[in-house]
Amino acid sequence: MKSLLKLKKTCSHPLGYILSKSYHLCRSTSFSNFNHDLITIFGMILCFCRTLDMASEDLGAPAYRKFDVEAWMPGLERFGEISSASNCTDYQSRRLGIRYRPSEAPVASPKSSKGNLAPPLFVHTLNATACAVPRMIICLLENYQQEDGSILIPEPLRPFMGGRSVISRKL
Repeated sequence: MKSLLKLKKTCSHPLGYILSKSYHLCRSTSFSNFNHDLITIFGMILCFCRTLDMASEDLGAPAYRKFDVEAWMPGLERFGEISSASNCTDYQSRRLGIRYRPSEAPVASPKSSKGNLAPPLFVHTLNATACAVPRMIICLLENYQQEDGSILIPEPLRPFMGGRSVISRKL
């Protein structure tokens, strides 16, 4: 238990944990789909998590909207952030000159020099911390620990654990 508390203190510091980062280039309509998928995944694994729609003063310069996913950490007696996703719209792609051409052709225009091609648009960028790995491990261990010390593996994770449903110490 002492080492778990030490790990918790380390994981509370921004430089003290491993992050799984995710960057997406997409159309303007994709953020809500991506965000919904992220929340659904965590909801399936951790039934004790919540989503926060962050206030505009808490956003970085490129972010238009940001959601944080927090999970209950019994040892800390509070929720802790395990994931975050920001919609940066076309802020970053304008600076980098990243565009795409929509597959849908617009209505024919007499000024169109390239036939029925749609004009190029700037992509939207989504930046996410897919998972703060040590914090997620802490959440799983603390929330799924049984009275005998074994850890119940959530159903969605069992295929990745060789079908095991419990982690226990072999005596």
